[in-house]
Amino acid sequence: MRLLVLPAALALFTACGGGEPTAESCAAFCPDAGTEAATEEPTDAPAAAGGATMTDFERDLLSPLLTDVREGVRPFHDEGIGLCQGRDKCDSYVGMSGGELAPGDYILQAELRVPRTGEKGTWKVRVDYDCEYVRKTDNGEDTSSKTSSREYDVVYAGDSRGYRLVPLRKIKSPHERSSETCKWTITAPHPDGDKVYEGSWTAPAAE
Repeated sequence: MRLLVLPAALALFTACGGGEPTAESCAAFCPDAGTEAATEEPTDAPAAAGGATMTDFERDLLSPLLTDVREGVRPFHDEGIGLCQGRDKCDSYVGMSGGELAPGDYILQAELRVPRTGEKGTWKVRVDYDCEYVRKTDNGEDTSSKTSSREYDVVYAGDSRGYRLVPLRKIKSPHERSSETCKWTITAPHPDGDKVYEGSWTAPAAE
């Protein structure tokens, strides 16, 4: 019996290290020695974590979020940013620019769609004003100007409503003592390019 076992053991030893085995002779006994077929991965194997490709499930799940992030902070609807008639809320939308405002109370307001990702501080908007005032005097007109800026942290507020900055500024027409002409800019910083919205208004001087 030993004479029969020994040649088999010797053959195994020779194929897996004793001598110089070929890939073909070793494949039967030493799968780890590896032929080309032994190292191939199944064609339907999922991509490794962090790879460039996604499964259909992952793509369906993540694509809407990626699109949302790329669009950044923007108006929640067509009348989401601009001037409105109203004292504390938007009673009637005027537009991005109001021209010379009729007598009454107005506000600048923003209702914003914010991506559903990140914590407070991730998304911001900056509001800038550049205003000129002209006051009539006994010697003609006195002109002055004023600029101001303020930054706000904004967050996702839900599917049915946007994040509201209402009012951003209250406006009265006519303006007391002098006319007021203002340009405003709302900037939503974004790594792929800032989103900028702008407009203006004029409130004549009170008689």
